Amino acid sequence: MKQTWFKKTGWVYMPVHFIGMIITLAAISFMVPVCMAVIRNGHSISDDLYQIFVYASCTVFWWKWIAEKTSE
Repeated sequence: MKQTWFKKTGWVYMPVHFIGMIITLAAISFMVPVCMAVIRNGHSISDDLYQIFVYASCTVFWWKWIAEKTSE
């Protein structure tokens, strides 16, 4: 029996289960201090975007992978 944590609506995955919400909030709560630290220690906007891209792409990749595996 496959449990559905996310529902695919177009290109977006929406959390429909408590665990899906926890995973989404964990990804967001990981990225907030990362972005704050990068912006605080950055030297230019382009430098900040390059650094944020590394963390954001990895976080979004794993979030999307979990969402794909647990969607209907």
